[in-house]
Amino acid sequence: MDNLLLAATVLPGLAFMYYIYSLDKIEKEPTDLLVKLVSLGAVACVPCVIIELVAEHFVLKEIFYPDTLEYIFVEAFFGVALVEEFCKFYVLKKFTWTNPHFNYHFDAILYAVCVSMGFAIFENIFYVLDGGMEVALSRAITSIPGHGVFGIFMGIYYGNAKEYLHRMQRDLKDKNLKIALIVPTIMHGFYDFFILTDDEDMMAIWLGFIVVLYFFAYLKVKEMSQGDHRIYY
Repeated sequence: MDNLLLAATVLPGLAFMYYIYSLDKIEKEPTDLLVKLVSLGAVACVPCVIIELVAEHFVLKEIFYPDTLEYIFVEAFFGVALVEEFCKFYVLKKFTWTNPHFNYHFDAILYAVCVSMGFAIFENIFYVLDGGMEVALSRAITSIPGHGVFGIFMGIYYGNAKEYLHRMQRDLKDKNLKIALIVPTIMHGFYDFFILTDDEDMMAIWLGFIVVLYFFAYLKVKEMSQGDHRIYY
């Protein structure tokens, strides 16, 4: 991979992450923690690929006829979206939930985005190696920000859960932890479903979907940045 192609593969993810980092206004997070989350997000790709391959070849194809809407729907939501978002969520909670630096609500968004960008950049390398610069440029405005947006919403609810824990509202803590996985999974599932149908009308819906989703995420993350506050003292 030449330097230009490598830059096109890696820089969009780093740029997205830096933008979210710049919105963390009150108390910057330790660089070593963020690097660790990015690295572990990349590592999370490996079990995802294994699980997805096993699910496709030994489960989905045994139950559904390939290329049907039912097959595509199950593959998109359960064979890809749920697997990938669960792996990212596992890394996020395993390595940040009890971390003493996790003391502001926006920290959760930054952590989730770091994990997501590590995942997205590592995944991107393999797609770009296969498809070249055209794929790199396409994914720079679709898949990379897509993973980032899923991370934003995961982080919002993950931060809510941490806050409810310190308010001693454990039922709401548990509820928000579940939502932190469910919401990005649903978003990711629809994202993949529209693409996998390989239908022009569905692609038009997909385009409208990502424009609205990205715009809403932009507004939401700005709001969360401006309203950032301590979770505990």
